[in-house]
Amino acid sequence: MTTAANAAPKSTFKPIFAATITPGASIEEKTSATGTAYIKMTGATVARGDKPAQERTVMAFGKSADAVRDMLVEGQPVELAVQYDGGSVKIIGEVREDQAAEG
Repeated sequence: MTTAANAAPKSTFKPIFAATITPGASIEEKTSATGTAYIKMTGATVARGDKPAQERTVMAFGKSADAVRDMLVEGQPVELAVQYDGGSVKIIGEVREDQAAEG
C-alpha cells in the first residue's frame, strides 16, 4: 500500500515551448482574489509545429498578462511562449529565439 509519506514525488517540470495561439470569442480580463490581474481565453486554438491544433483554455497571469494583453485579438493568431498547466495552457510571454527554434 502506498501512502502519502512514501509516494514518489510528482514531477513539477513543465517545459516552455513556442505555440501559435488564436484567441476565440472569449477574452476575459479578470482579477484574482489577491488582486493580481489575469487573462482567461476559453476556446482558444493552440497550434504547435506539425501537431494537430487543439482547442484549450489559455491563461496569462501578472507580468505575463501585462506583456501580451495588446497582442490578443479575437481570431488573430499570435506566436507566444507557453506551457501546459493541466488541461489548460499558460502564457509565459513572447517567444525568445531559442524557443522558436524548438517549436
